[in-house]
Amino acid sequence: MQHRIKVGLSEKSIDNAISELQAYKKNLPVWADEICKRLAFMGATKVSLGFSRAIYSGDKDVEVSVEPIQNGYSIKANGESVLFIEFGAGATYGYGHPEAKEYGMGPGTYPGKGHWDDPSGWWIPQEKGGGHTYGNPPAAVMFHTANELRDSIYEVAREVINSGRH
Repeated sequence: MQHRIKVGLSEKSIDNAISELQAYKKNLPVWADEICKRLAFMGATKVSLGFSRAIYSGDKDVEVSVEPIQNGYSIKANGESVLFIEFGAGATYGYGHPEAKEYGMGPGTYPGKGHWDDPSGWWIPQEKGGGHTYGNPPAAVMFHTANELRDSIYEVAREVINSGRH
């Protein structure tokens, strides 16, 4: 992704180098926006697939969207099942999300006593998908996607800058 500008020791060569630098500088905000947008839509696809493939006994009502925010884009996952799928549920399976404590999540943190620690599990109401469950393991979809996107930044940036889209 290196961009080299050759400069000779003539006035014309220096003027050309300055023009190239100004063009490069002018394109930086456009490239940054495109990089953020591509990463956000890549992430939204990964998040949608991750939530759809997650182990969860109830109704997977997750809706994923990408929304522009100041200086970038936000990937949002909405639905009643999002936190149960992301952080896990129940005393049997609800442990293991790498950031659960940081966000105040984990077994027994859902408002109200609930049945998270019932050794017999519990029944999900029919209107919520129905069925017996002992909980579900944390899928950590958002956590893993964020890590994958961080690992993809350089590659996406190189594609955007080298594609000439400016």
